[in-house]
Amino acid sequence: MSYVVSADKAAPMSSPGRQAGALQAMILVFTTQLPIMGLLSLIPIIPLLVQQFSGHPQASVLIPLLITAPSACIALLSPVAGMLADKLGRRRLLVVAVLGYGVCGFAPYLMTDLTAIIVSRFLLGVTEAIIMTVANTLFGDFYPVEPRRKWLAVQSAVGSLSGTILMFVGGMLGSFGWQGPFLLYLLAFPVFVMLLCFTWEPERQADEHQPSGKLGVFPMRSVLLVALVTLFAAVLYYVEVLQISQVLNALGLTSSAHIGIAGAIAGLGVPVGAIVFAKLSRRSIQVHLGVVFALFGVGLVGLGAASDVKWAVAAAFVAQVGCGMLIPALINWCLGGLSFEHRGRGVGIWTSAFFMGQFVSPFTITWLGGSTGSLLASVAWLGIVSFVAMCVVALLPRRVASPISQAH
Repeated sequence: MSYVVSADKAAPMSSPGRQAGALQAMILVFTTQLPIMGLLSLIPIIPLLVQQFSGHPQASVLIPLLITAPSACIALLSPVAGMLADKLGRRRLLVVAVLGYGVCGFAPYLMTDLTAIIVSRFLLGVTEAIIMTVANTLFGDFYPVEPRRKWLAVQSAVGSLSGTILMFVGGMLGSFGWQGPFLLYLLAFPVFVMLLCFTWEPERQADEHQPSGKLGVFPMRSVLLVALVTLFAAVLYYVEVLQISQVLNALGLTSSAHIGIAGAIAGLGVPVGAIVFAKLSRRSIQVHLGVVFALFGVGLVGLGAASDVKWAVAAAFVAQVGCGMLIPALINWCLGGLSFEHRGRGVGIWTSAFFMGQFVSPFTITWLGGSTGSLLASVAWLGIVSFVAMCVVALLPRRVASPISQAH
């Protein structure tokens, strides 16, 4: 049995007489930006939240939970969301989740009780787990290999741009009070209408993987390998993303506005990475991962060794190019060899692994900091780990990148 998902076995999915095009792809791209908004839009108002709820006896615990609860739900519940998508249908589940996202996301705007807000954030996380899993599953259902590669690259580039815009708009809305950024969640309702009007429930092609009416065994070993690689890569992915502000501060950049500008400049590497992915899209996953780990190595070692802000931003830019390549490469890898009946479950496991990496990454930095004595040294050491990973990927036998086996 082969253990790695290839990107070359997916077949286009649509209901009879309908073919998904650019409109459906862009709707899915914007749908996948909703969970990004769940985190980034609130980061600028964390000081306002601390000030607003400082009188609550558990404020020091609940306010960080308010920010991170949705991501925790994505990490824990995405596999369940994937199984539900395979059993109940993709589109109807996604439409309900996006509607619920808008309601739960906007609800804190009307609340004053911190505990009730936390509950709404956990409910929001449930909808985000469904959205992230099912929207990416639909990319595999609706599009064959070549269009899917293109739209996944677009998704990565749009994600970078929307992240920058959401942080800026969230900060602007925060000037009207701590509730202001929760108005952004109303954007879910136009997305809900577009999904309702312009998408449909996909159907398995008669010639895809299994004979009609026969359900193959879920390729658990293969998908778990993809998940383990994803978890490892996500830990490295989030090093620059989560630590850049502290690195810049350690190098003497103290203004939050200046740190934001420097981070935005580095973030321009993400669309560059999406372009590189598109250029290399026909190459094997080994090539993609090798290039990504090389970029992470250069970026993180450079970031850890930077002597001034300019060099730090340049190194962070290189790491962000790797970030721009990684997500579309991993999603395409995961989607490519899964049959229609198992695609939701497989993508759910992948989504869970990626978001677990978000949690593991800062703890890894903290653990390394106890041995190295500094944040910069910890970042540099993870850059060296990236170079080791690049060498391991390069030395793997070619058969490791062969298509996943659906027959067990």
